[in-house]
Order: sequence, then structure tokens, then C-alpha cells
Amino acid sequence: MSRRLVQGGVIALAIVVAVGTGWQGNEPAGEPEQSGTAVSTSPGDLPFDFFVLALSWSPTFCATEAGRGAQLQCGPGADFGFITHGLWPQFERGWPSYCQSTHGERLPDAIADDLLAIMPDRGLIQHQWDKHGTCSGLSPTNYAALIHQATQQIALPETFERGDGGTMNASTIEASFLASNPGLTHDGIALTCPNRRFAEVRICLDHALQPRACAEVDQNGCQANGLSVPAR
Repeated sequence: MSRRLVQGGVIALAIVVAVGTGWQGNEPAGEPEQSGTAVSTSPGDLPFDFFVLALSWSPTFCATEAGRGAQLQCGPGADFGFITHGLWPQFERGWPSYCQSTHGERLPDAIADDLLAIMPDRGLIQHQWDKHGTCSGLSPTNYAALIHQATQQIALPETFERGDGGTMNASTIEASFLASNPGLTHDGIALTCPNRRFAEVRICLDHALQPRACAEVDQNGCQANGLSVPAR
């Protein structure tokens, strides 16, 4: 499959235009909402500009009330470090969400099964297709393949591979990802840290899944010191 964006598939979409300072709230498997206001646009505004690959630190989610109910991700015997939260179409300002797609709303079970190794929650997988995949212009099969490809090409820093946990500054976490991934720059990565707990790293990728700058995403990222990083 081509690594470049496949055209077609989206009939209409809604753009959420960012007006806040980051993403807030909770969705399945701990997905933070992007704050903003929905406005309509037309298919003529496509394509979107880039992707955001969101990788969530599972121990942080599993320490929450929502995590305690996520048995596959957080139950006995589960040992996840980073999981793939999603691969999100993004504009330079704002993002599309909940698009009408010719591929339908229901993600086939076989595709969900294939994603469970990196996205260990069926509700999360379906939600990601509903909110983000339908705006990609890709079929469910190709969108899932792109999620796998984007995830596999990001090298995880050794400290997170070990899962030691502890207290870290946001700048230190970012620097560890930059050191592990040549081509990634400070203006192409952002963290989230609700309640001063490291939750997620978001990496901006172009249509060919190569690192690129993303001013709005970067500016909305967590910059705090002394973040709690729960051990794996």
C-alpha cells in the first residue's frame, strides 16, 4: 500500500477549531478531547495537512477510575507501556472529526482484532474510526495498516522500554524521543500531562509518515517540570 494519503472516501466533515490551550476530558481508554468549537466545511477543503500519532503511557491511564474497568489493557496479567491512542488527521489550525464516509461507521471485527496488540480496547478502536478514521479518506483496512506503520516506525526511549517510572520534566521526555528518532524536532512533538501526570506523547507526521513541524499542536503541549511517570 502506498504510504501517501489515498484520495476519496470522505463526503463531508466537521472541523473542530482549537480555541483552548490543549485537550481536555475523557473518552474510551482515556482519550482526551480536543477543546474547541465545531464549524462546518466542505469536501473542497480537503485534504487535511498532516497526521498526529498519539501514544499513551498505559500505566497512567490504568491508575485512573476509567482504567480500572479496562480489563484487556489494565487487568491482571496486562503489561503495556505505550499503547497507540490513535492516528489523527489534522489541519494547521483545527482538525476534522466525525466525518461521513462511504466506508460506513462500523469497523469490521477482523480489523479491530488486528489492532488489539497496539490498541488494547475495542471501544477505543471503534471510537478512533468514528472520530478520526472516517476523516482520513482511507478504507478501514488501509487506515488500520497506516496506524500499524506509523506506530512501528517510532522508536521508544530506553527508559520507557524498561518502564522504570519516577519523576521527569516534560523537556526531558521530549528530548528522549528526539534522541531515539532522528528527524523528529522539538516543534513536531507535544506531551499531555493532566494533574501533572505524564499521559501521552503526540508526534506530527506528514502524509508519508515522516516527522514534520506542527505549531499549534506543539504550542498546546505540556511544558511542566516534575511530572509523575507511573512505573510499568
